[in-house]
Amino acid sequence: MKKAHHECDEELIGRYLDGELSRKEHDRISRHLKDCSSCQKILQDNQAISTVFRDNLEREVSQTDFSVLETRALDQIRQKENPWWERITKLFFSNKLLIPATALAALILFFAITRSPTTISGPSAIVEAFSGEVSSVMIIETPKSHQTIIWYKETS
Repeated sequence: MKKAHHECDEELIGRYLDGELSRKEHDRISRHLKDCSSCQKILQDNQAISTVFRDNLEREVSQTDFSVLETRALDQIRQKENPWWERITKLFFSNKLLIPATALAALILFFAITRSPTTISGPSAIVEAFSGEVSSVMIIETPKSHQTIIWYKETS
């Protein structure tokens, strides 16, 4: 194939076959194809590939169940419109989950508030005490074995 000639171009021959050339270019390539055997071979190869492709495409299209294809396409569109995290958010804030969760929280809160408060009768013992001129410190042991430090200022 001679690259010196503008017409000996596989891309132009492909565009010629696809009908993508202007009328002027189409006529020039047609005249060139009459005399150039290498470009004729390229055109024949492209036509054979195109025929095989078209036949296979027609066969696949005729065997396709478009209702299944439509369902799959719509499912994918819905998933893209409604990502998984949005679906989970909708589930958590839907009435199916929100009402039972609210009821459970109300029960827990009710029992936490209405139970009788624990009465502390006072410290079980004074563990240590210190008295000085300005302030005093007492370490008191509570009924639950916690220690509380109380600082207070003495007035004279």
